[in-house]
Amino acid sequence: MMQAPKEPSDEERRWRIAAENTTRVKQHLKILYMLFSIWCVLTVGWGIAAACKALSFRWTAILILSAGFLNIVIGIVNNRRVLAGKKPW
Repeated sequence: MMQAPKEPSDEERRWRIAAENTTRVKQHLKILYMLFSIWCVLTVGWGIAAACKALSFRWTAILILSAGFLNIVIGIVNNRRVLAGKKPW
C-alpha cells in the first residue's frame, strides 16, 4: 500500500523557507570555510606536535580530527547544494 505524501505543516514550511534563504546560506558557507581553515591549522599543529613528541600520538585524536573534517565538508556540500537549488543530503 502506498500512502500519499503528507502536506507539510505551517511550522515545517516556515523552517524550509528559512533554511533555503540564500543570504543566510551564503553566510553559513563563509563560516564553514573559515572553520575549515581553522581546522586545517589545528590538524597541522597537532601533526607537528606529535612528530616532535610534544604530544603523544593517539588514534583517537586522528579519529576526532577526521570526524571534524567530515562534518565540515558535509556542511559545505549541503550548503552549496541548497544554493544550487538541489536537496541537501
